[in-house]
Amino acid sequence: MSLISLLKKEGHWSKRNVLVLVFLLVILPSFFATASVVYQEVIPRNVPVAVVAENDDVSDNELTIVEGGLTVFTEPTVVDSDEQARTMLEREQVYAVVTVPPDITDQEADATFTLTVDGSIVPFQDPSQVIESLMEFQLDQNLAADITAEREVVGGENSLPEYLFPTFLMSLLIFFAFTYVPYNLTRESAVIDRLRVESSLEAVVAAKLLFLTALMAVPIVLFHVAALYYGYAIDSLAPGAIFVLLLTFLILSAFSMTVTVITRFSAVGRFVNVVTMLGIVALSALAFPVGFFSPVRSTIARLLPTHYAMIIVRSRMMKESSLALFSDWLVGLLGLLVVIVVALKLSIVHYRRTT
Repeated sequence: MSLISLLKKEGHWSKRNVLVLVFLLVILPSFFATASVVYQEVIPRNVPVAVVAENDDVSDNELTIVEGGLTVFTEPTVVDSDEQARTMLEREQVYAVVTVPPDITDQEADATFTLTVDGSIVPFQDPSQVIESLMEFQLDQNLAADITAEREVVGGENSLPEYLFPTFLMSLLIFFAFTYVPYNLTRESAVIDRLRVESSLEAVVAAKLLFLTALMAVPIVLFHVAALYYGYAIDSLAPGAIFVLLLTFLILSAFSMTVTVITRFSAVGRFVNVVTMLGIVALSALAFPVGFFSPVRSTIARLLPTHYAMIIVRSRMMKESSLALFSDWLVGLLGLLVVIVVALKLSIVHYRRTT
């Protein structure tokens, strides 16, 4: 059986299950897209910030003093240059840049610190004003100079619903990858042996992955329509964002299929997939910056590929950041896809040899 025939088979199966697909591809995306408008504001607990010298007159010792003063209410990291700090800000490795002026240890000097934040990171806007006040108070108490602080917002400013919009789209694709994809594969477990006679099991799985990934165009377009309807100032069809969304779906779908095949299409596999989905959604820091969570949870988030995929999608939709800025993360996602596809192939080989 050719790949074209297998794709036609998937199309016929979809016609027979049109109500399920309408619910998953139309009703559910509409709910997620609309639900973004109900969120308000929250306050972060730990905020990673970059500390950088304003010019060469600022000594390393002064940077160390400032870093120590900021540890009371942030997680500061001293960096070598303003360019490096701004890159970290755009990649959401930090959520603010503290620029240290010279002469902060001079009793007769007036020193103004600058707290730079990205306007597109909406949940951090109000907390950053609090941090500005805390920074001014804390440093003025510990440094000899007369300290003041000012807040600078770079980039465009968005509403919280706009900020959360890409998060709901990513969450929907994660849900689909861990529920409908293994369900679709398990539905054919009774005829797998017949399909293996007509075509390889690998071809069957490949056809499903291609067909279901193409189906994701439906919720993506629906989200775009919702963005236009609500007047959101985001590029919901940014090519780079769509590429990363589909790449993430492909990675997670291949993973859920691997679990399904290894567990021989049993209820255990479905349970493992659901638990994995809940863990990814809960721990990837999809909706809010990692500084909103405990240090342990922030560390876990930075270990999950969905965390980095979410940042890329959000950046492309809201800031039009270049994909080149995230080239290392993209290479990592592509490498992970290769690893999981190999694992899927091995699980199929094991299933074929043991049945």
